[in-house]
Amino acid sequence: MVAPVQRRGFLRGLVSLPLIGGGVTLIGSPTAVAEPCTLGLLDRYTDWLAVEYGEALIERCALAPSTSHAHSLAIMKFRREWCQDNRTLNPRRDKFEHPPATLPSTRAALVLSTVGCDWREGSSWL
Repeated sequence: MVAPVQRRGFLRGLVSLPLIGGGVTLIGSPTAVAEPCTLGLLDRYTDWLAVEYGEALIERCALAPSTSHAHSLAIMKFRREWCQDNRTLNPRRDKFEHPPATLPSTRAALVLSTVGCDWREGSSWL
């Protein structure tokens, strides 16, 4: 029997191969990860969710209609400072110093689809 680490290495190498005329497509929807839930994992997840929420609030200002670009920037600056000072979103005060490399809007549809939420306009998932 092949060790799990060897199988993963083989699959990782297989997926990274350049393909002519196509790519690798996952079939089906993953529903779970073979990893036990620990306090550390849950802490990491809640930290990620808090930062994602804060950054989405900040970015939303740029997408919302406004009277002027300067007004949108002022609101974004205020929200970034609010997120920095918010002890729930930033308990260690080490987040929200700078905008992230990739904005939450770039992954919103993917994340919601992955967890089974219908994200399309006009649909309600609550």
